[in-house]
Amino acid sequence: MAKTISYLQHRLMMTFWTILTLTLLITVLLRTTDCCATLQVISNPVVEYVVDMVAVCLTIAFVPLALRLMYCQSVRRKLPEKYARWAWTRQLLLQSVFAIDAVCYGLFDKASYFYLAIISLLAMVFVYPSQKRCEAETSKSETE
Repeated sequence: MAKTISYLQHRLMMTFWTILTLTLLITVLLRTTDCCATLQVISNPVVEYVVDMVAVCLTIAFVPLALRLMYCQSVRRKLPEKYARWAWTRQLLLQSVFAIDAVCYGLFDKASYFYLAIISLLAMVFVYPSQKRCEAETSKSETE
């Protein structure tokens, strides 16, 4: 079991840093180059409003869900066997929201997307896939 947890933790960590790095690189690329200036879609206020509302709703819905996912009773009962699935789900919920917010910030250059990305980035700190966290979450569920 310890070897499995160690392997899972390593894969979660690699995914965590890969998605985070790629998202930041794409955002920096969008902010520093003028590749999106010719897109007519970005200058459309209706599209900007819809994307803004979707980004806010996704952040409001997914961040608390991801933070409380391991404490739901239905998830907690399945944790020792299905820990990998729930750990991936939690991580991808937060990182997808971060990626959407950061890329929207790069595209639309609006501060609200930056703040949403900061919120999801701060939430990722609380689910950082360390070895200690993986062991604690699986052992806690086994003792209950």
